[in-house]
Amino acid sequence: MNTGKKQWWAAVAVLALAGCAGLGGPSGRPGASAPPATCDAAAAQFAIGQSFGPALERDVRARSGASIVRWLSPGQAVTMEFNPARINLTLDGRSRITKVACG
Repeated sequence: MNTGKKQWWAAVAVLALAGCAGLGGPSGRPGASAPPATCDAAAAQFAIGQSFGPALERDVRARSGASIVRWLSPGQAVTMEFNPARINLTLDGRSRITKVACG
């Protein structure tokens, strides 16, 4: 193999290895700097029995530490993926909260 081809393959190998090096924060995603917030459902149990609304949603989010609030209506289809930063509020037919859980 001549010198030019060896240098070319060496450059390709360096670029390939550089692509394997993480370029983001701790999670490896670009711009990521800290793990997502986690949810504390115990801190949001006060909401059970209350009518769901924007003010209550903000209060639940603030007290639980969750970054996402998902409300679940009766009969609603729900994805099953777990998200530690999400709090789920289960509502009855009158939009009153019957259950608070993280995930």
